[in-house]
Amino acid sequence: MRPHLVTLVEEVLAEGDEDWVMVDFLIGVAEEHVSAQGGDFKSVSLELLKTLLEEELMEIGELGETGFEAWECPVEESVERFREGSERYAWKPMGALWWLANTSKGEQWLKARHERERG
Repeated sequence: MRPHLVTLVEEVLAEGDEDWVMVDFLIGVAEEHVSAQGGDFKSVSLELLKTLLEEELMEIGELGETGFEAWECPVEESVERFREGSERYAWKPMGALWWLANTSKGEQWLKARHERERG
């Protein structure tokens, strides 16, 4: 995982510790990062989502009849679908798009990170 993403990954996973997370939150985390560090929030959003999915820390999906329903497509397709949807809403979906859910691996990653910080 690229070093600049670690704190962003932690922030999104922490938000998902108790409940599902709207993709709006991920976009907001990216916006905050670039306002402090510079860069393009869209690129950071895409890179952050790709990392979360590739590392199997979170899943992206929809809320359906059974609750959270993860997409069952390759990471690249999920990232492209996210990009296209975000562009349709000018990167301000305001709850109109999808959700993220922590995986058990994501929960373990977050727990290990907190334990390291406590030292």
